[in-house]
Amino acid sequence: MKRLFVLVILSSVMASAGSLMAPKLMAQVIDEQMQPTSLKISGAYIRTMPPGQKVTAAFLTVSNVEESDCQILSATSPLTNRIEFHQHQHVDGLMRMRQMKSVLIAAGETVVFKPGAFHIMFFNMDNMLMDGDKTEVTLQTDQCGDYSAELEVRSLVKPTIMDHH
Repeated sequence: MKRLFVLVILSSVMASAGSLMAPKLMAQVIDEQMQPTSLKISGAYIRTMPPGQKVTAAFLTVSNVEESDCQILSATSPLTNRIEFHQHQHVDGLMRMRQMKSVLIAAGETVVFKPGAFHIMFFNMDNMLMDGDKTEVTLQTDQCGDYSAELEVRSLVKPTIMDHH
């Protein structure tokens, strides 16, 4: 009820001001009000791909701020129709990667998707990603809603500084 009251007041103030930005701002406010709040996503990025490769990985941090568990079941993106969750594990002295059907974000816990641990694999990529570009991924959960995150494209190779003497 309080949210509705704030939206009504905001829309009437914007309308009376004759703002051209009112529809865009109103949509943003409504979107923020409708976004689920159980999970907080931060530090989201996706790597560029080496030439000729059609696979890359995305990394982010997911915190569950609620008192009940959330299970991430799937992910979607405009980049590809095949996204999987993977985890690296040490088995018999070797690093192995295995596909995860879902990822549990326990109540009050944080899971970090990072190189050498949990990560999100993007397969069958047709478009080259350019360092600095932005794209989106949406995570679907069992009972906590859908969460969209902006992914910043980061170069797989760090630039080197050439020092001329």
